[in-house]
Amino acid sequence: MSESPPIPSPEPITPEKPGGFFQNLMDLYFAPREAFGRIVPNPTWIVPVIGATVLALAFTGVWLQKMEPREFIKTQIQERGQWDKIPAEQREQILDQQEKFLPAMMWPSAALGTVLTILVFAGVLLFIYRFFYAGELGYKQSLAITSWSMFTVSLVTTPLSLVVMALKGDWNLNPQEILQANLGLLLDKAETAKPLWAFVTSMDLVSFWLIFLLASGFGVAVKKSTGSALWGILIPWAVLVAIKVGWTAIF
Repeated sequence: MSESPPIPSPEPITPEKPGGFFQNLMDLYFAPREAFGRIVPNPTWIVPVIGATVLALAFTGVWLQKMEPREFIKTQIQERGQWDKIPAEQREQILDQQEKFLPAMMWPSAALGTVLTILVFAGVLLFIYRFFYAGELGYKQSLAITSWSMFTVSLVTTPLSLVVMALKGDWNLNPQEILQANLGLLLDKAETAKPLWAFVTSMDLVSFWLIFLLASGFGVAVKKSTGSALWGILIPWAVLVAIKVGWTAIF
């Protein structure tokens, strides 16, 4: 009786390489799920966190050097509707005080604010995708997805914001309202109710881009499509927008 031929053993599966920094970054712009397919199994977050922080500090440095603190502060007070409520004899004193504290507030906000935002968002999204999607991912993976997404967006929006300010020749604009890639382009801020303005300016392309990147990353992490994972981002984002609109309606 002849012996049966030996069954060849299956070839070992080679794990996907983590990819280099620039490869991951480029793919996040053109093929985000492929990039996250490498990032999630090998979560790296230190470099994108540092990158996002450096961008925030660089923007702050240029902006503080170019802007006029008193004019900026006065404009912000006027837009909040508080300028006329301040007695005329106290206005200059208030401007003097806030002008001194503005740089001291902006630098820590740029550095610590960026890091804390990433850390908190990563924690919240980890809870959402583990609890509601039963995803098997850890905080390090959530941190990697969040930091890479935010860094990818900031790498475009930060220099673009500086370019817009330079082209307009006005450095006293609110940095958060520079890139008006939203419905606010169709309205006059001075003549629009604050709750409506808060809502329409939240409907911006930058936010939608960040939401898409996060959904792509967490979709890879929980083994779902981007469309399915999208709700884990959209619902908390909608809650934040509702809080923002409600806050402006009250105050």
